[in-house]
Amino acid sequence: MNPRACGPANRQGMTNGQSRCGMSKRYLRPLSLVVTLLALCASASAHHGNSAYDEQARVPIKGIVTEFVWINPHSQIYLDVKDKNGGIVHWAIETNSPGILGRAGWTRRSVKPGDEVTIVLCPAKNGAPVAYIGSGDPGTKVIFSDGRELDFKDKTAP
Repeated sequence: MNPRACGPANRQGMTNGQSRCGMSKRYLRPLSLVVTLLALCASASAHHGNSAYDEQARVPIKGIVTEFVWINPHSQIYLDVKDKNGGIVHWAIETNSPGILGRAGWTRRSVKPGDEVTIVLCPAKNGAPVAYIGSGDPGTKVIFSDGRELDFKDKTAP
């Protein structure tokens, strides 16, 4: 007989639904479900950082908005910017969620295609035309050609 085996060596004496170690099958399914949910919740709560961006730099770029995407988890502003040679560079700028933007006074119509703007941003470290602007990086903002500004200060805070 194997000293590590648990339960009777044969099926005699086992109650219906029990394994050799006495764990009821009715507990295995809920236990598996709990373990699976814990694993999913742990991965869902993980969030990426802004390590791809130079958060110490504040770089202004001027261009024409091509699209403003008001969506969770991060809204996006797409902008066409002229480079030194007159060519067009398509920028993608990540910002906060609609909830955070809303508390800062933004709406889904705050930035529209065709708007000429200067955006003070945190550029990508690798030089790609992507950037971040948002509440975690003071000094980042959108400045319209008429001088209006959108920033990320919470307007609902007392």
